[in-house]
Amino acid sequence: MTTPCTNNRLHLFVDGELSATEAEAFRQHLTRCAECESGLRDLLQLELLAARALGGAAPVAESPDVVEPVTAKVVPLRARLQKVYRTALPLAMAAGLATVFIRFQAPVEIPGEVWLSSADSRTFEARLSHPKADRFLPYSPMRGTSQATEMLPLRPLAELEERHDFRGIAAAYALRGDWQQAEAFLGREPESADKANDQAVVALSRQRYEEALGLLTSALRQNPNHAQALWNRALVLRERDLLDRAAASFDTVASLGEEGWSAEARRMAAELRTQLAEERVRWRRQVTDAWLTLTGDAPWDVKQLAQRPVVARAALYEAVRTVTSKEDVEALLPLAKELDTLGGGSVLQEYVRQVATKDFAARAPLAQGYAGLLRERETKKDATALLESLRRSGERDIYFGALVHTGSAVVDATALSALRGFAEGTPDPWLHLLAEREGIRRELAAGHTALAEKQLMDAMLTCNGLGNIVPCMELN
Repeated sequence: MTTPCTNNRLHLFVDGELSATEAEAFRQHLTRCAECESGLRDLLQLELLAARALGGAAPVAESPDVVEPVTAKVVPLRARLQKVYRTALPLAMAAGLATVFIRFQAPVEIPGEVWLSSADSRTFEARLSHPKADRFLPYSPMRGTSQATEMLPLRPLAELEERHDFRGIAAAYALRGDWQQAEAFLGREPESADKANDQAVVALSRQRYEEALGLLTSALRQNPNHAQALWNRALVLRERDLLDRAAASFDTVASLGEEGWSAEARRMAAELRTQLAEERVRWRRQVTDAWLTLTGDAPWDVKQLAQRPVVARAALYEAVRTVTSKEDVEALLPLAKELDTLGGGSVLQEYVRQVATKDFAARAPLAQGYAGLLRERETKKDATALLESLRRSGERDIYFGALVHTGSAVVDATALSALRGFAEGTPDPWLHLLAEREGIRRELAAGHTALAEKQLMDAMLTCNGLGNIVPCMELN
């Protein structure tokens, strides 16, 4: 036998899916069934929470005789719930449930399941600021159906809303992947480092990395040791392929000594540095091999080299700086033309032709010295002497390469000025980015971390916008 409580009739009733006869029978049943009455209250509370969170006001009933409730800018959580008030509110009034709209039930203890306290792992890497949502658990990325799809218990949420603990409600939604609701409730939270951190988590989840970094910078300006903001900043920087800066942020988290989190931060920093070191070794080997091919005696194939345009571009610059005759420079013109075809413009061809006009009686010894620098045959003393000779020589392209290779501009303002001056005089955006990178490294050495990381993010965005023709990895 089918009873009114079975087959999810409460939802069918509030959705208006029951026939007139079935709906009237359910109305009669509701006044005698505590379970269904409680369920109706939960549905009404859900709509009230959604309306408040998303900027609307709760429906207001003028009297128990009102058939259609008066609404004021209601923005329902889900379209289905728009029907709740049309169907259920008059009955709620008749059943003496109007207090739903005046106050929630007496204060209750908030169960831990609001923040998934029974979970044995966390499903996303970012850290929320609410203490109940920031327990350390092993990270296990969410795949398919999981606990994150569970409905939130509504009465505890109502209690949190009455306490104005909007950050707690936002954390509960965020843990379940409901970023829209999380963001809406955070909008009602007073400004603080904690709020900025949690807003950054929302932005990070939606891949709004620049916005997330700005919010985290704000949080850390208010509290430089904000553990969650430091952790999340590391995630943002990692997503932007700034592995060195991400590892540094994880280092700071590790130094705070938090149980569980510090050990994981230390491990993640080590992994990022290992990854970066491996990428650097691989990159340097690829460029060196291509450079030796271009400057060796054996013939080389333009099309084959251009299959890896990023490597070929870096190797071409090194070859032009190290060959010792006009003929050897001109031999590089076909590759420059091929790479210009891929990237657009004629910047590399113009560079090769300009260098071919040089006086190689003066340039050749400097080119040989730079080749020794690339092969790491030069001592620190030899490198200093070479840099001074290059500075006085007027061979500015080789001087630029030597400053980048040695990192001298990071500690020498005059060298940095020379680096920037050469870059500004060329049409190649990659040389501009290299000069900017050295300036950013100088800012980092001076302790201007927030400014430097913002500049790095911008530089990486610019580099990625140039397409697959420049080695953005070198911005790390």
